[in-house]
Amino acid sequence: MSAPDPAAEPLTVLTGVGPVRAERLARLGLESVRDLLLLLPRSLEVPADEVSVGEARGRVDAPVTVSGVVTRPRFSRFGRRSTLRFSLEADGAALDVLYFNQPWQRERFAAGDEVVLSGQISAGRRGPALVSPRLVAPDEESELAGRPVYPGGEGVGPDLLTRLCRQASERSADRLEETLPAEALARLGLPALPEAVRALHAPPTLAAYEAGRRRVVLEALLPIQARVLERATGGVGGEAARIAVDDALHAELRARFPFTLTVGQERITAELRGDLARSTPMRRLLQGEVASGKTALGAYACMAAAAAGAQAAFLAPTELLAEQHFAGLRALLARAGVRSDLLCGSLPAHGRRDLLGRLATGAVDVLFGTHALFSADVRYARLALAVIDEQHRFGVAQRARLMDKGRDVHVLLMTATPIPRTLALTLYGDLAISTLRELPGGRARVRTRRLQPDDRRRVERLLLERLEAGERVFWVTPRIGDGDTPGAERAFERLKRSSVGRFGVELVHGRLSAGERAERLERFRGGVSGVLVATTVIEVGVDVPEASVMVVEEADRLGLAQLHQLRGRVGRGGGRAWCLLRGADAARERLELLESCHDGFALAEEDLRRRGMGELGGLRQSGALMEGLGADLDLLTAARDLLAGDPALRAAHACPRSEALATHAP
Repeated sequence: MSAPDPAAEPLTVLTGVGPVRAERLARLGLESVRDLLLLLPRSLEVPADEVSVGEARGRVDAPVTVSGVVTRPRFSRFGRRSTLRFSLEADGAALDVLYFNQPWQRERFAAGDEVVLSGQISAGRRGPALVSPRLVAPDEESELAGRPVYPGGEGVGPDLLTRLCRQASERSADRLEETLPAEALARLGLPALPEAVRALHAPPTLAAYEAGRRRVVLEALLPIQARVLERATGGVGGEAARIAVDDALHAELRARFPFTLTVGQERITAELRGDLARSTPMRRLLQGEVASGKTALGAYACMAAAAAGAQAAFLAPTELLAEQHFAGLRALLARAGVRSDLLCGSLPAHGRRDLLGRLATGAVDVLFGTHALFSADVRYARLALAVIDEQHRFGVAQRARLMDKGRDVHVLLMTATPIPRTLALTLYGDLAISTLRELPGGRARVRTRRLQPDDRRRVERLLLERLEAGERVFWVTPRIGDGDTPGAERAFERLKRSSVGRFGVELVHGRLSAGERAERLERFRGGVSGVLVATTVIEVGVDVPEASVMVVEEADRLGLAQLHQLRGRVGRGGGRAWCLLRGADAARERLELLESCHDGFALAEEDLRRRGMGELGGLRQSGALMEGLGADLDLLTAARDLLAGDPALRAAHACPRSEALATHAP
């Protein structure tokens, strides 16, 4: 009997994967052994220098591998937060080791244990510390060129993915079918797929890893390009609901907005009217500048669907963004007679049952929500439209499940991350692309400045001046951190004790419950608190017109496009606004570019050139998280050329129609 196809094998065939863990992996778009085999690492961790404990103390911000004896382990818990602290001692020297919010780590370390740890030295308040290092296993393969690091998610850490990818590779890589001709692989300098996957997950050399990575990237791009060519040759029809918006209804829908649509918004409503009136399902990607009015266009499409007696789903990647969309559009939709509601994972069981009952009978016209919208128990009476915001954050299986809730669902994808023209034409040739550059009237340009070490007093004076004027301040840091390491927690404590503390300081990050997060945001939005310290969770969806200043710490850790999105949170009230960036000297040129450039599309082009496509949104294809895609634009062209000349190969890589749009992500 032949061995099973890895694409048909569930992850539960792997050691250590039960039903609960399989469900968590599925949320990342990982549902089969093949998905793991084609999972691209976020990076390759090259072995750090092996140094003594004494030497490690002098290597702040540098990766090290260090060995010693565990002494004085101490574990403390504060509500949902916890800290494990111990000393690593060797040759008369000692180094603090810290693990934050990882309570399971205390089972791995006991006093007297001899361990080898690998991680980065941070400057803690009590001196140098090794924060959240990796415990190096005694039998770890020292002959490997590096350790792949994978993008994890809720309940799925990078270490788990490393083990599972290695196990899947050893078990099933040889069963992957190579569909590309040998001469094509030789021309591109790429190994066959089984060899590529083995080198990707257990790299014998850096060169083998890079060649394997590029072959897996190409494999992920082939279905996208197959779909592009299928659409280009007219291979897709459909039986979508025809949603007609005549001139009278168009005028009525426009009148519902409390503002006049911009010229750009008017142009795109015409495009939406044309798409929705056809039986071929709409496949439109709406990209636009920060605060250009994309959400209003999503609401326009939803109202049009409701007017035709159909239902719409408005999907957002986070509860925070879903809550913001619902809160911002609920009154507008109600004025149009459209019944809307919000479904999130945090909704109590009795509330969920009631909402799902109303949805199934058609008593809800527009449903806002997160991943919960495509759960198995969510049934729509007549779903005809899906609006997917920040759609690049969803995996293939997730978007396919939502689209399968209706028959040939119209889909409007929205992104605030502009896509460079070359990439858009090559990667999204099968989608209609709408671009919204014009900003609504009254938006002033945000003054952006890279801070110098001696600017602290001037920053404090500016904050006090704006807070005394009744305005608000965002203080953003990429990491949550803790009291002992840089991040939002430490910034929050510092600002509370500073002169701005009297205006009230709130802290928001992804570890808070939805209720607590909403309460803190509401205090900030209502002016009870003047300063909001946050991680990049507020990158999209937080609209506070009174916010006029944003300070971004460790800005060097963020891409240009992401920083541009963040500064779009201030200046929405029409007054003067500032975005102040603090980052390492190594990022000076990149941060100074933001001072002079306010064009999100130009910044996206520069991000693509400097940091690769992964920074434009983390491509996902066929379950493979393409965060490590890099600047492999030549592979896009290669994929298209290979498929254009071989109809049989194109057919082999074409996606099922229900997944056609789910394979696309900026």
